[in-house]
Parts: sequence; C-alpha cells; structure tokens
Amino acid sequence: MWVMTKSDWPVLINLSRSAQVGYQQIAKFDPRTRVIASAWEQEYVLADCPDGDQARALMRLISQALATGENLLDLRGVDLAQLTANVESALQ
Repeated sequence: MWVMTKSDWPVLINLSRSAQVGYQQIAKFDPRTRVIASAWEQEYVLADCPDGDQARALMRLISQALATGENLLDLRGVDLAQLTANVESALQ
C-alpha cells in the first residue's frame, strides 16, 4: 500500500517495503508524537501528531486501510482532531 505523508513536503511511501510502522516521541517532555515507517536503516515520517491520542487514531486508520487492501492512503487531507473524535465515539 502506498501512503502520501502528511507534511509540508509530502512524500509517497510504499508500506509494503517497510519493516515496521510505529510511534516516535519527539522529546521527553513534549506530547507531540511522530508516526513513522522504517525500512532497514531509513525512517520516513508519515505524520507529526500533536499528541499520542491522535497518533493512535492515525495508526488505526493505517491498519484499517491495510486490512481492507487499499492501494493508496493520502494523509494530506486527514483532519487528525476529527479522526480522534471519530475513533473515540466508535469505541464508546
């Protein structure tokens, strides 16, 4: 599956070539969290999220897209706050 990153300079990443998709905290006392895809010795930042809740919601979106066999997931148009609210309401 291809993913268009959510950044100022979007990059198209092939997740089938990535060994792992996960989180990376920016700094020890900073709530911002990056969602990254790593392959061998290279890491790609898929999105910078203001907090861990939004990063988890984005990971859920990515995993759902992988499970349904999507060919392309464009993160540029994803509203992280709305995505988090949708996930929280679905879990209740």
